[in-house]
Formats: sequence, C-alpha cells, structure tokens
Amino acid sequence: MKLKTMAMTGMMSLAGLGLVGAGAHAVFTQNTVSSQQITAGTMNVQLSTLVPGANLSANGQTLTFAPFGPTGSSFTTGDELVTITNYSNFVVSEIMATPGDTYDSSGGPASPNSLLAAEAYLCEVSSSYVIYNGPLASAPAQAISGSLAAYPGTGNTDNYSVNIYAGTEPTACGTGTTGTTPNVPGTSTAPTLLQGAQGGVINPSMTVSYTG
Repeated sequence: MKLKTMAMTGMMSLAGLGLVGAGAHAVFTQNTVSSQQITAGTMNVQLSTLVPGANLSANGQTLTFAPFGPTGSSFTTGDELVTITNYSNFVVSEIMATPGDTYDSSGGPASPNSLLAAEAYLCEVSSSYVIYNGPLASAPAQAISGSLAAYPGTGNTDNYSVNIYAGTEPTACGTGTTGTTPNVPGTSTAPTLLQGAQGGVINPSMTVSYTG
C-alpha cells in the first residue's frame, strides 16, 4: 500500500507539471496614440467710416449715418464709404449684400413715406464693381464673392459705398448698370421725386453677411 501510494503521487506530480508547461507563455502588447487640439476661432468683422457725423455701435458692427435732409426733388446723400475690417483669427468669406428700408407705411401706398420709398434710387459699389444701381424699393439681395484674410496681416479689409439719390445727381455708379466693372462715376438719369413724396421719411440700410 505504501509503494502504490507513492507511485500515484509521482504520476500526479508529473501531470501537474505538464499543465503548467502548456500555459506558461507571454503575449507582447503596445499602444500608439496620436492626438490633436482643435480650437474654434472667434468671428469679429467690424465697420468704420470717415463720413462726418456717423455713429458706430460699441461692437463695431452697426454703422448709422447722420440724418440727411430735408431734400429737394433731386438729391444725393453722396457716396458714403464704409470700410470692413476682419479682426477674426481666421479667414471669412463675403456672401451676401442685402439692401433694406424701413418706414411708417400706415398711410398707405399714396402716403409721402411710401412714395419716397418707391421713388428713391440706390447706388452700391464695391471694389470698382457696381453691385446695384436702380430703384431702392426693388433692390434685391446680391451674392458677392471674396474673402477677408485673418487678422493680423494684409488683405483683411474691404470697402463699399452706398448712395441714395433721385434725379440727375453725381454718383459712383453714374449710368452703370448692376454688374458693371469697373464702375464709371458720372451723373445719374433717375427721375426726380414726385409732388406726393414731400415730407416723406425713410430709413435705408445695407447688411453685408459673412461666413467663416
């Protein structure tokens, strides 16, 4: 009995060693990592002008020219130059110029305000290009192309001028039509205001949109 027990013990020990030998292996592992920090820029496009009496908002994004008039039946506000500066830390693209006009139309289409709005003309020029020259009331939003470089640097400014007029007056557009390049300043051929527009008040505006 004693010898038999010893033999079985030896067999169990050998079997145990076999199991240990079969599972004793290693697998090498390694990780590689690539990463990148991404920071969103801040869009900051501002306006400025040398036109006397103009008022600029605190954020530089709204420019209001001084009230003009009273006018006669033939008038021009003059080519009021606006300078656009991109203070963003990335490039922005100019995409749309949208004329607008607000006034009290409660008196109906025959009221002085409505008649003045219908009879006033708009000349808009940018970089020697006539964006629009025609009746203010029918001025559409115009797609514009171009980009402003990031600040600081060169190429981060652009400009446009706006002139509201009626009658034969000097403008940057002259007799040029929308899309004329280059613009040739000259005398307009728009009709003068009619009698009913006397005393009318309008508030034209220009919005230039950007993407970046």
